[in-house]
Amino acid sequence: MRDLNYIELIEDIANWIKQYVQTANLNGVVVGLSGGIDSAVTTSLCIKGFGKENIIGVGLPCESISQDLDDARLVAKSLGIDFEIVDLTLTYKEMIKNFPSEITLKDMALANIKPRLRMITLYCIAQSLGYLVGGTGNRTELAIGYFTKYGDIGDLCAFLH
Repeated sequence: MRDLNYIELIEDIANWIKQYVQTANLNGVVVGLSGGIDSAVTTSLCIKGFGKENIIGVGLPCESISQDLDDARLVAKSLGIDFEIVDLTLTYKEMIKNFPSEITLKDMALANIKPRLRMITLYCIAQSLGYLVGGTGNRTELAIGYFTKYGDIGDLCAFLH
């Protein structure tokens, strides 16, 4: 079995992020901070590669539990990055309210609206600032198909497009 040098791996990933952003002629990275490990690791790697002044964390609650946003806030504070909050709850409620009454919305369809709204928001912020959306998905999610098409997979693909 190959011995991994994690310090070198971290450096390689951070440098790749930096080069990717610079090659795209962009100024930084926007990361959707959920308060979980994937977004915290992605944000840390982006900071290492590009500097914390060029990273913005965004909390995107949408009928979410408050602990998630508290955790995201703590991650941003601990890493020393700017943190913005865009509460999508009212947007979500307004959207579902406007569907025709003859269409019965299924639970899965309703659940998938939330990650799609989050991704729309991240891309809007990123494009407005000349930033890239930082991918927070992981290989396992991609391998088993545990993601929302055009939603949370959108940021995973951000570094791959």
